[in-house]
Amino acid sequence: MNDGTPGAIRHILVLCEGNHCRAPMAEGLLRALLPRDIQVESAGLSALVGLPADPEAQRLMAGAGLDISAHLGRQLTCDMATAADLILVMEESQKTWCGLMCPSALGRIFLLGHWQPPALREIQDPFRRGPEAFRATFEHIRQSVSDWPPHLTPKQRSA
Repeated sequence: MNDGTPGAIRHILVLCEGNHCRAPMAEGLLRALLPRDIQVESAGLSALVGLPADPEAQRLMAGAGLDISAHLGRQLTCDMATAADLILVMEESQKTWCGLMCPSALGRIFLLGHWQPPALREIQDPFRRGPEAFRATFEHIRQSVSDWPPHLTPKQRSA
Protein backbone atom coordinates (compact mmCIF):
# COMPACT_ATOMS: atom_id res chain seq x y z
CA MET A 1 0.00 0.00 0.00
CA ASN A 2 2.95 2.31 -0.46
CA ASP A 3 1.12 4.02 -3.32
CA GLY A 4 -1.82 4.88 -1.06
CA THR A 5 -4.11 2.18 -2.43
CA PRO A 6 -5.83 -0.51 -0.43
CA GLY A 7 -5.47 -4.21 -1.28
CA ALA A 8 -7.84 -7.21 -1.43
CA ILE A 9 -10.98 -5.12 -1.87
CA ARG A 10 -14.26 -7.02 -1.70
CA HIS A 11 -16.61 -4.43 -0.16
CA ILE A 12 -16.75 -0.72 -1.05
CA LEU A 13 -18.85 1.88 0.74
CA VAL A 14 -19.43 5.19 -1.05
CA LEU A 15 -20.42 8.17 1.09
CA CYS A 16 -21.79 11.62 0.46
CA GLU A 17 -23.85 14.01 2.54
CA GLY A 18 -27.46 12.98 1.90
CA ASN A 19 -27.06 9.71 -0.06
CA HIS A 20 -29.32 11.39 -2.61
CA CYS A 21 -27.06 12.53 -5.49
CA ARG A 22 -23.33 11.84 -5.58
CA ALA A 23 -22.97 8.52 -3.74
CA PRO A 24 -25.86 6.81 -5.57
CA MET A 25 -24.34 7.85 -8.92
CA ALA A 26 -20.86 6.69 -7.88
CA GLU A 27 -22.28 3.43 -6.50
CA GLY A 28 -24.03 2.67 -9.80
CA LEU A 29 -21.00 3.56 -11.90
CA LEU A 30 -18.64 1.48 -9.72
CA ARG A 31 -20.97 -1.52 -9.86
CA ALA A 32 -20.97 -1.30 -13.65
CA LEU A 33 -17.16 -1.18 -13.87
CA LEU A 34 -16.07 -3.62 -11.17
CA PRO A 35 -16.27 -7.42 -11.06
CA ARG A 36 -19.48 -8.75 -9.53
CA ASP A 37 -17.60 -10.24 -6.57
CA ILE A 38 -16.87 -6.72 -5.29
CA GLN A 39 -19.86 -5.48 -3.27
CA VAL A 40 -20.61 -1.75 -3.67
CA GLU A 41 -23.09 0.16 -1.52
CA SER A 42 -23.65 3.74 -0.43
CA ALA A 43 -24.80 5.77 2.55
CA GLY A 44 -24.94 9.36 3.73
CA LEU A 45 -23.39 11.21 6.63
CA SER A 46 -26.65 13.10 7.04
CA ALA A 47 -28.85 10.93 4.84
CA LEU A 48 -32.26 11.58 3.40
CA VAL A 49 -33.26 8.17 4.76
CA GLY A 50 -35.71 6.21 2.63
CA LEU A 51 -35.82 8.74 -0.20
CA PRO A 52 -34.97 7.77 -3.78
CA ALA A 53 -32.00 9.26 -5.62
CA ASP A 54 -32.59 12.77 -6.94
CA PRO A 55 -34.61 12.68 -10.21
CA GLU A 56 -31.81 14.49 -12.06
CA ALA A 57 -29.27 11.89 -10.85
CA GLN A 58 -31.62 9.13 -12.01
CA ARG A 59 -32.00 10.80 -15.42
CA LEU A 60 -28.25 11.19 -15.92
CA MET A 61 -27.59 7.61 -14.90
CA ALA A 62 -30.35 6.34 -17.20
CA GLY A 63 -28.66 8.26 -20.01
CA ALA A 64 -25.53 6.24 -19.24
CA GLY A 65 -27.56 3.02 -19.38
CA LEU A 66 -27.70 2.55 -15.59
CA ASP A 67 -30.82 2.34 -13.46
CA ILE A 68 -30.64 3.69 -9.89
CA SER A 69 -34.42 4.09 -9.49
CA ALA A 70 -34.51 1.45 -6.72
CA HIS A 71 -32.00 3.37 -4.59
CA LEU A 72 -33.18 4.52 -1.15
CA GLY A 73 -31.11 6.79 1.09
CA ARG A 74 -29.35 5.18 4.04
CA GLN A 75 -27.69 6.72 7.07
CA LEU A 76 -24.06 5.76 7.68
CA THR A 77 -23.44 3.62 10.75
CA CYS A 78 -20.14 2.61 12.27
CA ASP A 79 -21.04 -1.02 11.50
CA MET A 80 -21.26 -0.14 7.78
CA ALA A 81 -17.88 1.59 7.88
CA THR A 82 -16.29 -1.30 9.79
CA ALA A 83 -17.59 -3.85 7.26
CA ALA A 84 -16.13 -1.99 4.26
CA ASP A 85 -12.66 -2.68 2.89
CA LEU A 86 -12.66 0.72 1.20
CA ILE A 87 -14.69 3.85 1.94
CA LEU A 88 -14.89 6.49 -0.78
CA VAL A 89 -16.03 10.02 0.11
CA MET A 90 -16.61 13.15 -1.94
CA GLU A 91 -14.95 15.80 0.25
CA GLU A 92 -12.09 16.04 2.77
CA SER A 93 -14.56 17.09 5.48
CA GLN A 94 -16.46 13.83 4.95
CA LYS A 95 -13.22 11.89 5.31
CA THR A 96 -12.67 13.58 8.69
CA TRP A 97 -16.31 13.13 9.79
CA CYS A 98 -16.30 9.42 8.92
CA GLY A 99 -12.99 8.91 10.74
CA LEU A 100 -14.31 10.63 13.87
CA MET A 101 -17.52 8.61 13.79
CA CYS A 102 -15.71 5.31 13.32
CA PRO A 103 -11.98 5.52 14.15
CA SER A 104 -11.44 1.88 13.11
CA ALA A 105 -12.14 2.98 9.51
CA LEU A 106 -9.14 5.31 9.41
CA GLY A 107 -6.72 4.23 6.73
CA ARG A 108 -9.55 2.87 4.57
CA ILE A 109 -11.18 6.24 3.79
CA PHE A 110 -10.19 7.87 0.50
CA LEU A 111 -11.59 10.60 -1.70
CA LEU A 112 -13.41 9.22 -4.73
CA GLY A 113 -11.28 11.71 -6.68
CA HIS A 114 -8.06 10.40 -5.07
CA TRP A 115 -6.39 9.78 -8.47
CA GLN A 116 -7.43 13.15 -9.94
CA PRO A 117 -5.19 16.25 -9.96
CA PRO A 118 -5.29 18.01 -6.53
CA ALA A 119 -7.72 20.73 -7.65
CA LEU A 120 -10.23 18.08 -8.81
CA ARG A 121 -10.10 15.61 -5.94
CA GLU A 122 -13.19 16.91 -4.14
CA ILE A 123 -16.57 16.45 -5.84
CA GLN A 124 -19.07 19.23 -5.26
CA ASP A 125 -22.67 18.57 -4.22
CA PRO A 126 -25.13 19.43 -7.03
CA PHE A 127 -28.21 19.21 -4.77
CA ARG A 128 -30.66 22.04 -5.52
CA ARG A 129 -28.21 23.63 -7.98
CA GLY A 130 -29.92 22.68 -11.25
CA PRO A 131 -29.31 20.36 -14.21
CA GLU A 132 -26.00 21.91 -15.28
CA ALA A 133 -24.47 21.40 -11.82
CA PHE A 134 -25.70 17.79 -11.89
CA ARG A 135 -24.20 17.24 -15.34
CA ALA A 136 -20.82 18.59 -14.23
CA THR A 137 -20.89 16.52 -11.03
CA PHE A 138 -21.91 13.39 -12.95
CA GLU A 139 -18.97 13.79 -15.34
CA HIS A 140 -16.59 14.43 -12.44
CA ILE A 141 -17.85 11.30 -10.67
CA ARG A 142 -17.64 9.25 -13.88
CA GLN A 143 -14.00 10.26 -14.40
CA SER A 144 -13.10 9.65 -10.75
CA VAL A 145 -14.80 6.23 -10.74
CA SER A 146 -12.98 5.19 -13.92
CA ASP A 147 -9.64 5.79 -12.18
CA TRP A 148 -10.27 3.17 -9.46
CA PRO A 149 -10.55 -0.28 -11.15
CA PRO A 150 -6.83 -0.67 -11.96
CA HIS A 151 -6.06 -0.07 -8.29
CA LEU A 152 -8.68 -2.50 -6.99
CA THR A 153 -7.87 -5.65 -8.92
CA PRO A 154 -4.85 -7.82 -8.12
CA LYS A 155 -1.85 -7.12 -10.29
CA GLN A 156 -0.41 -10.02 -12.30
CA ARG A 157 3.07 -10.96 -11.14
CA SER A 158 5.58 -12.31 -13.57
CA ALA A 159 7.39 -15.52 -12.70
